[in-house]
Amino acid sequence: MAAFSGKSLVLLVVLAPSALAQHLDMLVWDDGGTIGVGEFNYDTWTASDRRVHLGRFNSFYSIDSPGFIAPLTGSQALPGEEQLSWNYLPMTVDSGPHSSYRSTILYWDGESATPEFGPAPTADYRFSIFGVYGSETAKGLSEMEPGSVIAPTPPNGYVHEHPYFLLDDNDGVDSTLPAAGIYLIAFEFEINGLEPSAPAFQVWATPEASVLPARKAAEAWVTDRIDSLVVEYLAGDFNFDGVVNLADYTVWRDGLGGDYDLNDYQVWRENFGAGLPASIATATVPEPDALSVALLAVATLLPLVLVSSTAGVARVSKQG
Repeated sequence: MAAFSGKSLVLLVVLAPSALAQHLDMLVWDDGGTIGVGEFNYDTWTASDRRVHLGRFNSFYSIDSPGFIAPLTGSQALPGEEQLSWNYLPMTVDSGPHSSYRSTILYWDGESATPEFGPAPTADYRFSIFGVYGSETAKGLSEMEPGSVIAPTPPNGYVHEHPYFLLDDNDGVDSTLPAAGIYLIAFEFEINGLEPSAPAFQVWATPEASVLPARKAAEAWVTDRIDSLVVEYLAGDFNFDGVVNLADYTVWRDGLGGDYDLNDYQVWRENFGAGLPASIATATVPEPDALSVALLAVATLLPLVLVSSTAGVARVSKQG
């Protein structure tokens, strides 16, 4: 990815004097037909293609920094009179006790020697962005979650918006707060006329001072995985490792009758080898064994048997 050019940076500084507040913003620009993602540092008036951004929630767990900024003019300006938007991207954990876990919200309590990202403390946790032009919430799903509009671009392509970022434990009790630790969010940016951006990440620390050291460790953890943490989902890739192989068959077999059924097997079979070299992709596809089919039959028929039995008991009771 090309770095943000010095020429465009000068134009941004000279033509945007209203943006003098000292802070770091997420920077987007036209990087040769693709949306580039980086960071603009108002303390040093420098720009970079840094894609891992640090944040810290206040005591309200709602804060309007970092913002989003795009250059005013020049070859790296965004297309004018379009809408810059974002999507939430699912991330896949590749190590630790939650290896293969995939979600748009990852959490680490910050207490282990090395980051151990996994699920949010409960499935109810939500991360939201509230802006003037659009708002949307990430629910911790395993697939991409649509975002909304950051801002419409004027003819010169300039953007500078500061929406609010909100973390909510969503338990319906105002007196409780989100669990202390590090929360990880991934985005992609979109605008008509350019290819979507590479994934960009926000590493959020909760307000407790004890959490801050963990944020740097989390930043390093994400940076080491910056090109592998977000992988495009392949149909049949049940362990979310970017390939459809025999390991996914094992996941399907172990989850048969619960998370998976025979239709999922057919999806896996049709996509077997996706993401693999051609020489490996031609390996024999196993058929579901008799025990797996029997377990599925029991799981499918048992509710029907129970309903039938309940109805029979009700009839006998009524006749008696």
